[in-house]
Amino acid sequence: MRYYEVRASQGPWRWSGSYDAEHRWVLPGVDCPRCGTWAGAGAYPTVDLSGTGALAKELEETLWPTTVAEYRRMAAAITPLVAVDQEVTPGCAFGPLRGTASGDFGPLTAWPGWQLLVREDARAAFRELPLQGVDAVPAQLQGSGGQLYEVEARPIGRAHHASVTPDSPSCDYCGHQGGFSLATDWALDAATVPSSDVFRVWGTGVMVVSERFAVSMDKLGPSDVEFREVPQR
Repeated sequence: MRYYEVRASQGPWRWSGSYDAEHRWVLPGVDCPRCGTWAGAGAYPTVDLSGTGALAKELEETLWPTTVAEYRRMAAAITPLVAVDQEVTPGCAFGPLRGTASGDFGPLTAWPGWQLLVREDARAAFRELPLQGVDAVPAQLQGSGGQLYEVEARPIGRAHHASVTPDSPSCDYCGHQGGFSLATDWALDAATVPSSDVFRVWGTGVMVVSERFAVSMDKLGPSDVEFREVPQR
């Protein structure tokens, strides 16, 4: 199976659609006394925190960053509500996107690059195949002119070690596992490629889809999205 990095088109855009939205709940970033302030970029729109009472309200209003102890308190309450492959880190977002939209949207929209929105026809296409591990949650966007869905991408694939350049160390105080940058021609670690047709590369905001996914979306016509094949090693 071939796999492709999803990114916004580098050429002229065919579609005028744009949106301004945020997820309903967001864990704050961490202000660590040893390694500084940091946050990740994961988003799990399938996770509903509305039943957590005061915590849900707190995550809608909390200004970040926060202390390590305060973050751990919040994360401990959320962890039982997520799947084992939904890694909870500072900056994680939960629940549907909420905001506004305007213009006409193509079958897929990947702007910003760590968010993938699909139209109703695209969602129907990959439900018919069916694809594995693909969850699409209705986005609550006023003015979109049609229902859009956010595709959840879980961090269950990893980049090959030769493609990674560390740029910050791990921290045993707050649990930060260290930052890194990807090479331009990065590759997937073949041993970590999951069965899911959509996933995120661990430690990054990079979204990857299978050949099955890419082919099914191409059949719907042009989108302002590019699929760059990623080798496996």
